[in-house]
Amino acid sequence: MRKQDTPFARITRTSRWLNFALFGILPFALVLVGALYWGLNRIVEQESDRLKLDFSILVGYIHAQEQFLGRLRAQHASLPVESLASTIDLHASDVPERFGMQVFEGQNTYAEMPFSLACEDASDCPTAGRRLANLGGFLADFYSSFWAASYFPASTIFLVNQADSISLSVPAVGAASGYERLSPTTFLAVTDAVRAELRRLQTVQQRLIDHDVPGHAESPGANRVHWFRTDALPGNMLGLIYADMPQAVWTSGQGKPSAVYAVTQFNHQRINVFEKTLRKPLHGGFWLTHREEGLLLGDRQGPAPAEDGLRYTADGIVLRITDPSGVWAGTYRVSYGAFFQDNLWLPVIAGLLLLLSLGTGIVSSRWYSRRVIAPALDAQRDIIEKEEFSRTLIETAPVALCVLARPVGAVVFGNSLALQWLGAEAGRELDNSPETNLFLRHVLGATGPGTIPSFQATDGRPLYVAYAPTRYNHQDVVLCAFSDISARAVIEQTLAQAKREADKASEAKSTFLATMSHEIRTPLYGVLGTLELMSLTSLDAEQRQHLERMQSSSAILLQLISDILDITKIETGQLVLESSEFNPRELVQGCTNAYAAMASQKGLLLFSCVDLAVPEWMTGDAVRIRQILSNLLSNAIKFSDSGHVIARLTVAKVEPDTTHLMLQVVDTGIGIAKEEQSQLFVPFYQINSGSHTVRGTGIGLSICARLAGLMGTEIRVTSALGLGSSFSLELPLQVASGPPASPPDLSNINVYVRSPHHELSDNICQWLKRWGAQALPAPQLLPAGGPDDVLVDVLYPGNFDAMEWTGHHVLASATAKPPSARTIKVINSVEHIAAGILAAVRGERALMPATDIGAFAPLGLSILAAEDNPINQATLQHQLEQLGCEVTLASDGAEALMLWGLAHYDVVLTDVNMPRMNGYELARELRLRGATIPIIGVTANAMREEEQRCLAAGMTAWLVKPIGLATLRWHLQGDGATSPSQADPDTQPRPSWDPDPAPIVPEKYRALFVSTMEADVSEMERALDINDQRLLGRTLHRMRGALSVMQMTALTERLEALEAMLRNGGLDSAAQAEGRVVAKLLRDTLADI
Repeated sequence: MRKQDTPFARITRTSRWLNFALFGILPFALVLVGALYWGLNRIVEQESDRLKLDFSILVGYIHAQEQFLGRLRAQHASLPVESLASTIDLHASDVPERFGMQVFEGQNTYAEMPFSLACEDASDCPTAGRRLANLGGFLADFYSSFWAASYFPASTIFLVNQADSISLSVPAVGAASGYERLSPTTFLAVTDAVRAELRRLQTVQQRLIDHDVPGHAESPGANRVHWFRTDALPGNMLGLIYADMPQAVWTSGQGKPSAVYAVTQFNHQRINVFEKTLRKPLHGGFWLTHREEGLLLGDRQGPAPAEDGLRYTADGIVLRITDPSGVWAGTYRVSYGAFFQDNLWLPVIAGLLLLLSLGTGIVSSRWYSRRVIAPALDAQRDIIEKEEFSRTLIETAPVALCVLARPVGAVVFGNSLALQWLGAEAGRELDNSPETNLFLRHVLGATGPGTIPSFQATDGRPLYVAYAPTRYNHQDVVLCAFSDISARAVIEQTLAQAKREADKASEAKSTFLATMSHEIRTPLYGVLGTLELMSLTSLDAEQRQHLERMQSSSAILLQLISDILDITKIETGQLVLESSEFNPRELVQGCTNAYAAMASQKGLLLFSCVDLAVPEWMTGDAVRIRQILSNLLSNAIKFSDSGHVIARLTVAKVEPDTTHLMLQVVDTGIGIAKEEQSQLFVPFYQINSGSHTVRGTGIGLSICARLAGLMGTEIRVTSALGLGSSFSLELPLQVASGPPASPPDLSNINVYVRSPHHELSDNICQWLKRWGAQALPAPQLLPAGGPDDVLVDVLYPGNFDAMEWTGHHVLASATAKPPSARTIKVINSVEHIAAGILAAVRGERALMPATDIGAFAPLGLSILAAEDNPINQATLQHQLEQLGCEVTLASDGAEALMLWGLAHYDVVLTDVNMPRMNGYELARELRLRGATIPIIGVTANAMREEEQRCLAAGMTAWLVKPIGLATLRWHLQGDGATSPSQADPDTQPRPSWDPDPAPIVPEKYRALFVSTMEADVSEMERALDINDQRLLGRTLHRMRGALSVMQMTALTERLEALEAMLRNGGLDSAAQAEGRVVAKLLRDTLADI
């Protein structure tokens, strides 16, 4: 198809040729301009280099003259004295009388340098020649030898005595010696200028001699060359230095001490190599400044740039240079006329380029007007026709289009559909409605394209709006496009209704789960509480087996309820992490020991290894960390039929504020396929549930993963079928100070550790070594142990023969029974193993933990318990009585309120949901009546808002059913509840104290007992001095255990009474007094021992 020769085509073709011409000439022009610019810079650089070289020679010449003066000054020891006979003949020089001085010329030989001796005072002349002829000859020889070896031309040297009118110069005045000729005028100008400068320096108290004033410190400017300028010698500067000549070399004829100065004359023109070679000035002006003396050469008014470098000024190009020492600075100025006169081709080329540019611009403009502008006018008519066509097209489009003027919002243009939907007219503003005003503010203030999801038209239909700011008819406008979205609005309403129904169903599900959890926990409390009480009674083996099965099943049911409740908390956003101090080693070892029986039933080896670098105390949510670890251990035991399950705790990395602990659970179970690992943490997912008999709900790992996410970490899985699995997570925690505790002292104790796994043996040995023991893994053939050596069996499966080992024996296991009466059994924990070793070797059983509820002392509390469920009433009563409490039961809050006024109670336990008056109302009423004792709420609702309601009602704490004996005892002790007999130690009579009979301590333990007790008594007295209740309580507890082992009953009871005083009233004045008395009794007892 043949192309049409349209106006736009012609404009395009013409513009293309114009572009070809422009881009063809432009590079050439740019190259010319660049070459011109480069040449200009190159010439400037060359000129700058010449000036820098000139300055370098100038500074070198100055340094050569300073060096000459310095060497001359150093010749003071070689100078001839006046008393020596002179062989030099002096003859008078022909000097006009107008100069007012007599000049004598002397010369050793005809080939040597002549010198001049001048005297301005007639009284000095008769003896001057006889005294100073030798000095003149020496100066001439030194002058000739120095400058003959120098690169620079020789400079005139003068010796001027400030004490008289005599001066010396080399070369001689008027002598044609091959050097610069010295005229009488210059000689006289130099000597006069020197004497004037010396007088000025004396006036301003500036010294050039370091010893010219006895007893004064050296002047900062002494012994250096002092440069100055004189108006009598333009273009010259003089260098002055004290010659340091002995008085015997030059004595003053006027009886004054001599002060001889050496002077050198510097003239820039003598070394101006370029000007002598080119026979034209190198620059248009030069200024030389000294860092301390100021301007020395050049006009007084010259350029004074602050920094070195090249600058372009109105007078010309200025270059400032500073020598490396920073003392001398030279400023050169080259006028633009001189610069371009030397480089005439630069302005010629620049002028030609300017003329060429002007001519080309005129020709191009005429050509462009004829070939581009005229066709463009023709094209404009075509555009107008096409615009009319576009308006017709917009008018018939099925989309509403309009143009709104900014900023008023008037309709500039709109098709009929837009005017109909908006109820507007062209040229007028839209209707004044709230929704329209909001729409206008949105689109008229926009800075870029955007959309409005929904806008209601005047007839009520929903519209989708797309807009974009633009220009139209020389004004700022907004182009808006509207489309009807009525059908989509119906769909969105349907989706919103479906979402509301789904949220309502989810809320109903959460409410159902929380309600079922509450309703199941209430009867479950009766079951678990009764089973725990039954376990404390005498049962035969079969009965205890049945009891353990019921407890296990009930515990599984409770765990299932807790998991369901955790899911509810997570979905409702109520699961919040708590932060408290905890011991990570005890947490891991305690959690592992809790699953020892479960692992033993399956024949699995279960143990934990804690790195020695793990901090003693850390801050975090210990409950949730224990929950994650328990779930991982439980799963590892479930899915392992043989081998081992290991829990490891190590330090991953340490940061300034955070320590990262790595918690890992490794098993030798069935393993997990790669494709199933990604589904592990999905709720209710079970791994290949049809292929094995291990079943579960599938929510434990999901909860653990969400808990890990709340802690800022994640659980990582490494597993392979048939090889076992590894679950690990990195916990970022902060190190805490924690309650200080003394580590067990195992010094000088030999220990052999025997276990089924080398990693377990090595870890326990490391901890025992840390506490001072000499610990080693036991070899297969036990050595013949000494009577004080200890064998520690940790989860050891073999039978222990008492005849094979003659030393002490400690068994660390939660399930095995002691093989002999001399075996001390502890649970598998490094602290308990250490306590067992101390009990076996030193008889220190105070550190052995009490694990039986019945082993604790009775609480002796009077408790008012409100519970409406009869079964739970009986369970709670039996539990409190088992803890040594006196219980008064009430069926509801109203009955409890009635019983409150009839007796004195130490603690109130109340169910929160009861008829007539619930637990909240009871707590509020008791607080209104002035009750200050602890009030503990008991509820089956474990949601967080329940705790907030309890605390808001005035309760001290809350307990979630079911409640174990240990938990109940912990809360009763932790809330500070005390019996009436202990309520006020100041008003109660102190217990009478019958001293123990003379204590008997075995000989081998006597020194250890006395030393440790003396240290503890000192620690006790220090705690009393600094009023530290916590330190005092720990010390009393430690001493009470040691006294109990030695059967010092009376002292033990006295310490127990003091501990009770601390718990009830704190470290008040009464406790302080009692503590001092007890400390004295302890020291008296130790003295008797």
